[in-house]
Amino acid sequence: MTSNDAGGRSVLPRHPLVRGVLVVSVLIIAVGLALRTLADAGYLLGAILVPMALSVLFTGLLMPLQVLLNHKLKLPRSLGALLTVLIAFAVVVGALWIAGTQLAGGMGEIVDVFGAQLAQLRDLAIAATPLTEAQVDDLVGQATTWLQENQSGIAQGALGAGVGVAGFLVSAVLAMVATFFFLAQGDRIAAALVVLLPEHLHREAWQAARRGWVTLGTYCRTQLLVAAVDAAGIGLGALLLGVPFVIPIIAITFILCFIPFVGAVVSSAVAVAMALAFQGPGVALLMLLVCILVQQLEANVLSPILMGKAVDVHPLLILLSVAGATYILGLVGALFVVPVIATIKSMVLYLNGSDPFPGLGKGGRALLTPPKTLIGPREPVRNPRRVGDATPRWLVEEQAEQEAALEQEERRGGSTRA
Repeated sequence: MTSNDAGGRSVLPRHPLVRGVLVVSVLIIAVGLALRTLADAGYLLGAILVPMALSVLFTGLLMPLQVLLNHKLKLPRSLGALLTVLIAFAVVVGALWIAGTQLAGGMGEIVDVFGAQLAQLRDLAIAATPLTEAQVDDLVGQATTWLQENQSGIAQGALGAGVGVAGFLVSAVLAMVATFFFLAQGDRIAAALVVLLPEHLHREAWQAARRGWVTLGTYCRTQLLVAAVDAAGIGLGALLLGVPFVIPIIAITFILCFIPFVGAVVSSAVAVAMALAFQGPGVALLMLLVCILVQQLEANVLSPILMGKAVDVHPLLILLSVAGATYILGLVGALFVVPVIATIKSMVLYLNGSDPFPGLGKGGRALLTPPKTLIGPREPVRNPRRVGDATPRWLVEEQAEQEAALEQEERRGGSTRA
């Protein structure tokens, strides 16, 4: 080989293995950078989209108060929105402060109960396992030593939790500011977004958005009442059974019950765990019965009456969607998935010619007219007594038309023979 060949030709064509390794390496690096970029973008979008989504829910929840201040008390839109946000903030902070104060005041009692429970577990471990008392004490000592040796790691974790709290506070402020603008200028913002669409879509998009807003507002206000009833019922049961820290139990139940299915289970577990720790198995069983009774009352009586047909989503769809959203997005997904599905369903029904709120087309107003009035009269849907007899409405209408056509042909045939 000459020096010219060695210097002027690449070694890659003569070494396909090296070329393949380099190409794969470049692809791996490119894919890694792309995934990192998408992850960063997703984190940024999450930090923005989650507060925005929360602000939309808050707006649907607080809009009746804004309407009261603006329509009834004649306050300016911006002033009414500001007062609405401040009142809601004061109520939430006050409730959390009262619950936190009671929890902090009883921290000594919690520590004593926790120590007693640990002692019982130690005695149970000695009685139920072949371990001796010395071996159990040795395990406890090893755990204590591990905690002492890993104090730096625990401190770093606490620092990370502090950063998370800081991020939460920033998101909360962003959500409050967005809620203020949605309350004060929500109709103008919606109109500006609709104008961005092609002109032939303006009317349909605006009317579909109105239907979606009625559904979303009904869902938010109903969830508020349902959460309040659940918290009051479970709190009253805990008070009558002598379970301590009733106010924190009420606050936790109220917050968690905004999440369908998951919130009810977790809040009930907290109440039962408190009863078990402080009052024993008997009271814990009674507390469980109280939770089940309250949840059944809410699911089978209260929610159907309050929501009616304004939020018409099948329970199986709610269960599957909450499970999937929780698996993919965590509790944030569980919080948003049901109102998103209900809102989209109302909009799609309108666009497909099946208006869920015909009252809006007859002069009804999305913010002022009660949803039950907007729905209008509907034929009750009854389940057939026998499985397999359910038939889609369009098929029933089609069969009725065919039968009517056959009867008309038979009449014509009879008149011709006559």
